[in-house]
Amino acid sequence: TAGASIYYTTDGSTPTTASNLYAAPIAVTRTTTIRAAASTGGALSASASASYTLRVATPTFSVAAGTYGAAQSVTIADATPGIAIYYTTNGSTPTTSSTRYSGAIAVTRTTTLQAIAVLSGWSNSNVVSATYTLRVPAPSFKPAGGTYTGRQSVTISDALAGSRIYYTTNGSTPTTSSTDRKSVV
Repeated sequence: TAGASIYYTTDGSTPTTASNLYAAPIAVTRTTTIRAAASTGGALSASASASYTLRVATPTFSVAAGTYGAAQSVTIADATPGIAIYYTTNGSTPTTSSTRYSGAIAVTRTTTLQAIAVLSGWSNSNVVSATYTLRVPAPSFKPAGGTYTGRQSVTISDALAGSRIYYTTNGSTPTTSSTDRKSVV
């Protein structure tokens, strides 16, 4: 209506002529319910309302979920400025009571990493989750398998420091009950 004044609130309460007078777009910087009513000098119209939910962007991990042959260093980022990120490494859902992210997370064993981002006045982000499975790489033989005209001294090695190598010499699949040595003649 031409010449009408619009009064509004940003806390969800019913507007009155003592409420804010609309003059320019309203900056919504947190989850907000705006209610507005118009007046042409008399009583206010029925109010209309609209709710605006601001949700923090879902965090992202620098390393994709998957199976790796070595420890991983995972960083967490988020596109929403001013947020705090909380995470867990045991597969449980993170809350603001969980560990607050402050730098790269060392994944040194099979781990399910979950994170949320939070910002006061906004809805928490969706939970992001990634499982990192660490698997010892297959050992290698030196010299390589093949046909030889004399005895061979075979060395078995692995790229992962601290790993133990189990082997068999009868063609069966090794287990942790098999021979435990790094080399065999």
